[in-house]
Amino acid sequence: MSENNKDINEVLKGRVLIVAAAILWGTSGAAQAYAPIEASPALLGTFRILIAGIFITSFSVIKNQIKNFRCFFTPFLLLTGLCQAMFQFGYFSAIKITGVAVGAMVAIGCSPVFSGILGVLFDREKLSINWFISTFLAVSGLFLLMISSNDSVKIETAGILFAILAGFSYALFTLVAKRLIKSRSEDSVIGVSFLIGTVFMAFFFFIYPINWLFTPRGIGAVLYLGIISAGLSYMCYGRGLKSVKVSTVGTLTLAEPLTAAFLGIFLLNEPLTFLSGIGMIFILVSQVIMVFNK
Repeated sequence: MSENNKDINEVLKGRVLIVAAAILWGTSGAAQAYAPIEASPALLGTFRILIAGIFITSFSVIKNQIKNFRCFFTPFLLLTGLCQAMFQFGYFSAIKITGVAVGAMVAIGCSPVFSGILGVLFDREKLSINWFISTFLAVSGLFLLMISSNDSVKIETAGILFAILAGFSYALFTLVAKRLIKSRSEDSVIGVSFLIGTVFMAFFFFIYPINWLFTPRGIGAVLYLGIISAGLSYMCYGRGLKSVKVSTVGTLTLAEPLTAAFLGIFLLNEPLTFLSGIGMIFILVSQVIMVFNK
């Protein structure tokens, strides 16, 4: 196999891994629906990255990738942890203020735009015409899913700002994590950043009740969210980051709302409207374009 073909295959493999990670992220909504009704989304998010951090870091320790934790407490790794905390805080605050439909759409929709901007500014990436087409289709599809939602649509300035903060935080996490895994293993970088992020989010433990956690449904929900929808997904994500451009990652991760929509329809019996169907097709086409973009 020639060096050029090898590089192409690595990029394709990386893109598939990013999409796989996004698909696993998309199962989070169904898992949260399974959780006890008194479980707050913010606390579920905190437990999610705590368990994922323990899971991924333990895997890294077993593989002898971490010999001294002190070397990981660098400004950039602290920044990745802060980005995770800001994403969780911004996302859940946006949903609380302006509703699930608008909050999720703005947070997830602006992320690929920020990823493209950061990739151009810091990594000198070039945005292809396929990137613009794919990102436009994906964001348009996400918009159609939003307006077809049964949730009441509320436009609140504070909620929009929190959603933008979430989208920017995720894009910045991608940029910094991609640089860190050039000199460290991807599992150690992501696992430790999650643990750091949990420290920043520890105040949620004192705000919301956690008695629901000690029930079978509570335990099942947080274990699935932590190990599957975050742990395994971010292990795929970290490996994909090695060969995929920051700008491309942002668009590929829009497979998350597509997965959530599919599960909502086929698992939670949510209605499939004409607009939501068109939106799902738009996002699916955007993913195909981006995965096989040369």
